[in-house]
Amino acid sequence: MVIKYAEDNSNLSITATEQGSIANSIGTISSTPYETAPFMRSMGIRNYPPESNSEIARNKYAAEVITQCGIWENRVKVTEVCFGEDNNVRVVIENG
Repeated sequence: MVIKYAEDNSNLSITATEQGSIANSIGTISSTPYETAPFMRSMGIRNYPPESNSEIARNKYAAEVITQCGIWENRVKVTEVCFGEDNNVRVVIENG
């Protein structure tokens, strides 16, 4: 997973340590199957990993990542989730 900052990140004043923490948080949220995190049963992705490489499965995964990160990560806002070659995921964030 690659975390990318939105084009206009001039208002994003985050230290390198906090950037690492945010990347870790988004990575954890986006790779945790739903209802498997102790004490946080409503966190995670329902269909993780995506069932297939179809556009529908990718879009469901992307929508759920955006929704779950909106709930559990309030320091930034996920604006886009893209799939690259070999299903590499790129998450675009901006100041939340």
